[in-house]
Amino acid sequence: MEFNIGPRMVKTGLAVTLTLLITGMIGMELQIVAAMAAVLAMQPSIMRSFKYIKEVVISNGVGLVFALLGILLVGNNPISVGAVVIISIAINIRLGLNKTVSLTVLTIVNMMMASDNDTVNVVYIIERLSLVGIGVFSAFIVNVLVYPPDHQKILYGMIKKASEKTNFLLRVIPNKTMSVPQMKNDDREIEKIINNARDYYEIISDERNSLFIRKRTDFLRNIVIYRHMITVLRKKHTLIQQLEKNLDNIEVISSGKSHLVKKLVSEMNTYSENVLLMYEDRLILDSDLQKETKNAMRITINNLIEALQGSDFEKWTYVFPIANSIIELFYELDKLEKFVRIKEIRDNKQ
Repeated sequence: MEFNIGPRMVKTGLAVTLTLLITGMIGMELQIVAAMAAVLAMQPSIMRSFKYIKEVVISNGVGLVFALLGILLVGNNPISVGAVVIISIAINIRLGLNKTVSLTVLTIVNMMMASDNDTVNVVYIIERLSLVGIGVFSAFIVNVLVYPPDHQKILYGMIKKASEKTNFLLRVIPNKTMSVPQMKNDDREIEKIINNARDYYEIISDERNSLFIRKRTDFLRNIVIYRHMITVLRKKHTLIQQLEKNLDNIEVISSGKSHLVKKLVSEMNTYSENVLLMYEDRLILDSDLQKETKNAMRITINNLIEALQGSDFEKWTYVFPIANSIIELFYELDKLEKFVRIKEIRDNKQ
């Protein structure tokens, strides 16, 4: 069993520590409320922390209104508190404030339990709101100052790992040098990494409006490239699945078509590796030579399509899904290469 303490765990602990220090210096009671708010408010990026604060203001405003109405109209008995919580959750979800629901519930319960004899204790309510505010802002400050995440490095690491695994499978599947169970395990792992990369891309995409980005133009150009890299990964994964499903049948019905498919897969794999190496500035791809390579791949694709002319329906059902996956992957790789070359030209001018 792995035991790994990541930066977010450390930052959450530091946010709780900062919260308790501030509330202790001020002499506020119920410090646990502020500590819980700090834990709930810790976000994976600076912009998400900033967005979370804005959502907290709106959602807690809704919670405050309903908590005060609940105290004045039905009191602060357990049933009324539960009813107000249900209504506030429903409204927050309706407003799209799902991430702050837990904090809103915490605020409502604290405010309603702050009243005595069905009357509003304004001072006590302000103190409770201050506790939540201290926790949220402590989390934001820690997120900005401590271990600011290098999102581009993290995301590209995910992309590189998934690319290496897809390239490996695209080499071994046509040659049948891997057992089926191992192949399926690798396939599931690749799908998981790609999904994680897509989710993490949403985080890095949120940072576009961040004030903390130094080289904004480079950042915006990179996130466009990362989006296309993830698209390429998805197309490669689709090709892997089609090869696993149909390649054996193609070899049975036609060894010639099988040879063309294997040749295309090998060329596509090399093309994919070269584009990533070019992005890393580890390889210089001659544009004229690359054009010849791509023309050769187009010719092979056309040969495969011509070989299918006049074939019966059964052969089409096996070959077409693979051919379609190869064509879509080629199209996405070609677009990715163009973006990487634009980046390369601009980097050389700087």
